[in-house]
Amino acid sequence: MKLTRIMALLGPGIVWAATSIGVSHIVQATRAGADFGFALLGFILLAHVVKYPFFLFGPKYAGLTGKSLLDGYRSVGKWAFYLFLALTFLTMFFVQSGVTIVTAALAMNLFGDVLSLSQWAALVLGIVCAVLLIGHYKVLNTMLKWMMLILVVCSVIAWFAAIGRLGFTPSLGAPTISLGAAASIAFIVALIGWMPTAIEVSVWHSLWILSRGAKPGAENAKNATTDFNIGYGVSLLLAIIFLWLGALLMFGQGDGFADSAAAFAGQLVSIYSTALGDWSWLLMAIVTFVALFSTTFAVADGFPQVWKRAYELNRDKATNTNLAPTQTSPAAPKSRGGGIVYLLSLAILAIGSWWIITDFSADIKALLDFVTTVSFVSAPIYAWLNYKVMMGADVSPEHKPQGAFRIYTLTCLTILTLFSVFFVCWKTLG
Repeated sequence: MKLTRIMALLGPGIVWAATSIGVSHIVQATRAGADFGFALLGFILLAHVVKYPFFLFGPKYAGLTGKSLLDGYRSVGKWAFYLFLALTFLTMFFVQSGVTIVTAALAMNLFGDVLSLSQWAALVLGIVCAVLLIGHYKVLNTMLKWMMLILVVCSVIAWFAAIGRLGFTPSLGAPTISLGAAASIAFIVALIGWMPTAIEVSVWHSLWILSRGAKPGAENAKNATTDFNIGYGVSLLLAIIFLWLGALLMFGQGDGFADSAAAFAGQLVSIYSTALGDWSWLLMAIVTFVALFSTTFAVADGFPQVWKRAYELNRDKATNTNLAPTQTSPAAPKSRGGGIVYLLSLAILAIGSWWIITDFSADIKALLDFVTTVSFVSAPIYAWLNYKVMMGADVSPEHKPQGAFRIYTLTCLTILTLFSVFFVCWKTLG
């Protein structure tokens, strides 16, 4: 099968992967390798294992029912619906600012300090908003697939080059991680929080699935889950590669990542140029910038899509209608009111995020750790809601979690809950 044909078959699963392969992989996984060698590899694998079923429920539910997970939360009860919206409102500015500040720092590293970091952030947000408002999401989505391919290929080349030059493991070996060490616990929590990404992104994924307009049913759900599994596999592969590169090139060298966003971005790109040679600096500066820009773009679309759909659900409830979720374009004729909500929430999101960035530009690691820690603590809530939706009346018995997979899902939910309770107790009592 030709590469172009394969790329055409890939859809929201790769968009989900692009959302994931941003801060969590390029930043946090690399930091894990740089600061701890291979000691945190098990936590990266564990995060992918325990979050898998709850991410899977997004495309599977949407493919089967033709509804988003947000519709499913409304079916669970008003409390679930409004709890999700409340958590979304509390976190959306910090999440958007977290991915945007890294993108802005990479832009400054690539194009020079002709603008300040906050000005680069404003420019990035402006471009993202403009593209979304003009309705060019599908065009960028196609570009995103090819950039993901370039990122994977270049990352694998860098990995082989680093191994060939430095061997399979750092010369100093991996350190011993003590769960009693405050710095270790804090970073592990931050790492798992967005590894591979926050569970609430499953709601966005379900909305992106519906944007394809495929007929709901078992076949659609099968295609959606296959697409997702490919994206999930790519996410796991790149997480391991970035941790490995950080371990080989920075661990034991006395060069931890800087707090300043601009210096942080320079160190990030230098990992590739160190492994591949000076010739690769420009290529990898472009690729890492585009990878983070893609994440910024997807996040900027995801939050307004949630508010748009929430408005439509409340409006339909008031008028006793049942409007299906609309297409991605905020100007979709079926939901003019929803389009206005999309525009307003996008504008508010951009302004609020930029305001946060102006306060955190000197300490990028603090902002990223805060955002990812919030995602870690709230993960069990989103996981339980997704499980509840899949066990609801909208899903036929043969497609609900059952047997060994149900036991696996409940075990994962228990692990996420215990992690969250442990961290809250540790912070409260410690």
